[in-house]
Amino acid sequence: MKKPIFRVFVSYSIKKNSSKLDRVFKSGVVDTFVLTSNKKEIEKDEELLDRICYLNKVTRNKVSILIDGIDVESQYGETIDRF
Repeated sequence: MKKPIFRVFVSYSIKKNSSKLDRVFKSGVVDTFVLTSNKKEIEKDEELLDRICYLNKVTRNKVSILIDGIDVESQYGETIDRF
């Protein structure tokens, strides 16, 4: 079954999991593709959160990621159904 592919811009903030510092460590915007346009599902997408950690060179268990905003641009096509 084919799924639609959407281009999204996700703005985020990363905080360290430390009791001493409760401020923003890094913030930014990532431009990526997802398989849904539902913003609640995009916030919980594990691949997106892992991508943000990879781009910022941090490990997921040492930081908390806050999604500040999601902008769904448009649909860019569909996945290929090979099976």
